[in-house]
Amino acid sequence: MQNISIIELRGRIDNSTSAEIEAKINAALDTTPKGLILDMAAVDFVSSLGLRVMLSTAKRCRKQNTKIALQAVIPQVAEVFQLSGLAAFFPMHPNREAATAAVA
Repeated sequence: MQNISIIELRGRIDNSTSAEIEAKINAALDTTPKGLILDMAAVDFVSSLGLRVMLSTAKRCRKQNTKIALQAVIPQVAEVFQLSGLAAFFPMHPNREAATAAVA
């Protein structure tokens, strides 16, 4: 997993957690990794502000040519990405191996 950043997210991505999550993601992207995996297995809710953070992440990844993948997204959260139209920006994979292969 050389030059791939993996961030494990937990709980809710909303107005009370989004700033901390965005800072964590930006710190990882500051190292300009080849790939970024967001482990979403323990995320049970994403608000509109959380989606904004995710969109900002996708834009930055595209700008710096970093591949991005989401790992182990639960169905309720995947549906939020689908309904918001953001699923196209975030390839979703069932496990770490598949996500790593996608960004390697």
